[in-house]
Amino acid sequence: MSVASDRPANSSGSGEAASSPAIDQAGELRSVRVESLRAIGVLGVLVAHTLGWASYYGPEISQGAVDRAVALGTQASPFLLFVLSGCLLYGPFARRDLGRGDPINLRRYAINRVLRILPLYYAVLLVLFVFQEHGGTLKKWAIYASFSQNFVASPNFQINRVMWYMVIELHFYLVLPLLAFLLARASGGSRGRAALFLVTLGFASYVFFMFAWHLDPVPNPFWRFSLLSTFFFLAAGMLLALIRLSWEEQRPGWLRGPLASADLWIAASAGLCALNIFWQFSLPSMNAMVIILLVSVLLVGACVLPLRTGPLVRVLEWRPLAVIGVASYSLYLWHDPVLKALAKSSWAPSGFVGLLAVGLPLCCLVAFASYALIEAPFLRLRRRWARSTPRHSETPAGNRYKTPVRVPRTTALTTAAMVGALAVGILFAALNPGPSAQTDNMKTRGMAEGKILHPADGAGKAGASESPLPGGEDSK
Repeated sequence: MSVASDRPANSSGSGEAASSPAIDQAGELRSVRVESLRAIGVLGVLVAHTLGWASYYGPEISQGAVDRAVALGTQASPFLLFVLSGCLLYGPFARRDLGRGDPINLRRYAINRVLRILPLYYAVLLVLFVFQEHGGTLKKWAIYASFSQNFVASPNFQINRVMWYMVIELHFYLVLPLLAFLLARASGGSRGRAALFLVTLGFASYVFFMFAWHLDPVPNPFWRFSLLSTFFFLAAGMLLALIRLSWEEQRPGWLRGPLASADLWIAASAGLCALNIFWQFSLPSMNAMVIILLVSVLLVGACVLPLRTGPLVRVLEWRPLAVIGVASYSLYLWHDPVLKALAKSSWAPSGFVGLLAVGLPLCCLVAFASYALIEAPFLRLRRRWARSTPRHSETPAGNRYKTPVRVPRTTALTTAAMVGALAVGILFAALNPGPSAQTDNMKTRGMAEGKILHPADGAGKAGASESPLPGGEDSK
């Protein structure tokens, strides 16, 4: 993972400003700023879950003022990642349909998505089934292997409380090519009409979100944690991709002075995040998701739109943060089981600060090892699927990874090991008809594992939220 010199915006395909440096991720040059945004999003989720596991998601979670502020301040984290995905993935489609007509290779798009998501997902699933679920059952294996867990359980009752996000991401990957095609046909090649359609679809998604979380008489995890109820974040990212395409050709006349400063956009995002914390401390926050959406859009826009850079933007070019971003997928999937194991151990420090002090560096070490051993061998098989997608870094002559036909030996060995382990795990599950997990130790008895109280709830309230983040129903 090395940082390259400044490159044009389209050279990395990340949607960054023209002066953004690039960092190598398994042979692809990625935007340093974008990878830093990924790191911020995932680290926010990690901090939130550390807060939850510090009390083992018991009744005392988020009762103190500091704990409540941390919980509310990190609520935007997973939704920031949704906005980023919508912007980066739709960008090449927008250029094809509403820009210069750049061609897209859908076959390579699909292969790249598979290489990005599936190997690590199944590796984590295998470890969790063997060591956490004691083999599991065939039914559980089928549910999680097919990304169907959101249909049957809320995130807090899944074997890994962050996997709900991957289900929605996968559904977005599948519908994006068709959605982009329909947008292009319906808009007749007009960016303005395409933006209007995206705003309409996003608003419809927000209305559905409000119904699923506040009006549905029978709460359904499938509706609450689905592409339909979260699409307004992805639509906002897609809208940013359209704005970037237009502003690169001709910046609007009003975009000058302070408004053209990316630092102002970042400062506004931070201010809205603080407002979200204060608002939910003092007032019923039914519209908190609107604030979270604005926080995410402003922060992503500061990094991907052609704005004037400043000191705050350059903070996102800090190499250690970008390195964490390169391994952010591993950090996202591994941190929850690692924190759970630490919370159950007898040697880990108690309390939020103590658990974070031990858990953060340990999770990062696990993530870097996972990236090197599981992610990178597969990621090196990726190929560009559009001219605006990340290009490959220069590789030494004779490097076998540069050959598109030959599979690297490390990738083949990793694949063989995973297939063999999965076969053994499924066989064990077939021969193990009993419960898939043993009773937790005495520390967890009497606690409803996975239940999260809203910060505004008193300690005596028994109600719990299904929100994937500590801090309760982030939609309130």
